[in-house]
Amino acid sequence: MRKINCLAFLCLFLLCSCTALTPQNAELWTGRFSVASKSGTSVDRHSGSFRLIVLPEKKILNINGPFGTKIASIEETQDECTLINSDNETIKARNSSALVYQVIGIPLSIDRILAWLKNERSADDFNSYDWKVNSEDKGGALRIRAEGYVPSTDSQVTLTILPRREP
Repeated sequence: MRKINCLAFLCLFLLCSCTALTPQNAELWTGRFSVASKSGTSVDRHSGSFRLIVLPEKKILNINGPFGTKIASIEETQDECTLINSDNETIKARNSSALVYQVIGIPLSIDRILAWLKNERSADDFNSYDWKVNSEDKGGALRIRAEGYVPSTDSQVTLTILPRREP
């Protein structure tokens, strides 16, 4: 009987340690993404998952690879944006748009991604000169497809996001 109780406790502990705690006043988005980058005749494809936590004082975007390995974590406050990559290198900028542009050459902000996730068609940059965004709601499941050109790599990028708002 003791072995069963210990085993049950161990399983419960492992399950609880795998879940990340989210503050009560947070807006939480999770989901999957894929990125295809086409330059000339070559195409690179990558996929993974994300977790976006929106708090009144900051936004945190965690990006993971297909098997859950950390790719990057971005934290944006009103004053600064910080990226920590998988090698634990830290990159800072004044906001997420400047940071993402500095890292991969695309002026893509967390606020713009959040507008896509919320399907806010009134957002002034939902479809802008540098991104064409299509959003489909298929039975409550949102699928976002964003296409844009990245001059720094001379490539056409397609980003597909399958988001889910957590309760």
